[in-house]
Amino acid sequence: MYELDYVNKRKKKRRAVIFGSIGTIGIATFAIVAFLGRYVGSFTVSLESKNVDLTLSEHSSFEDKSSFLTVKNVPSFQEFTYRHFNEYGGNAALDDEKNDSMYGANPNNETLNFFKYTFFLKNEGVEPAKYDFSLKIKENVASQDGRTLEDTLRVIVFDNGKDTIYAKGNLNSPAPVSVSEEQATEQYPFEGYATNFASSDEVMHEYGVEIIPGELRRYTIVTWLEGFRSSSKTTAPKGATMKLGVEINAYEKQ
Repeated sequence: MYELDYVNKRKKKRRAVIFGSIGTIGIATFAIVAFLGRYVGSFTVSLESKNVDLTLSEHSSFEDKSSFLTVKNVPSFQEFTYRHFNEYGGNAALDDEKNDSMYGANPNNETLNFFKYTFFLKNEGVEPAKYDFSLKIKENVASQDGRTLEDTLRVIVFDNGKDTIYAKGNLNSPAPVSVSEEQATEQYPFEGYATNFASSDEVMHEYGVEIIPGELRRYTIVTWLEGFRSSSKTTAPKGATMKLGVEINAYEKQ
């Protein structure tokens, strides 16, 4: 039998935290840590572009443009399941700049069901540019019993409204977004398969993205720990950590 672990974990308070640190060349780095968390850490996006004029902002108006963005005091978050994103308005609400990174908070604001962050990238120069966008696994540390978070990690990347869900899988056996075909019920239907991680150390990548002068691109990254899994693994991998880094490297279009 299978069950939703995240429901039980609300009572047991097995939680995870997500936090970030500054990168060097267009890097947003954050980590997911399974333990009893408190307010800790931050989420950051930094940009350093050479020979091209790209800038970042949390708002499409770019009234507060910067080369560095941050969210401080990110709460801990517990396991969640994809089906319940509908209760938050689905993709339209997730990718809406009006909803901040605490949109997935529980009523007490002390825990998150998921973390989302929307930011904008704009070419303010006079020449076309290119950039590489990749989401990498910077660190993957197992818990004391040898388990890691990579099997339960899910990431949605929204690129100008187009969303792709990523999970660990392989060519012959991709991971389900949430409920597998065998586990599916009327209440929790099969939601399809996620796109496989690009490699053992990279969730996804997109290289050579062109951005013309004045062009604006919107990105939203949503992360959660998928809670629909076998009841034989009902305990969180305490102490396991996984660091993910979004790297944006901008350069001149040749």
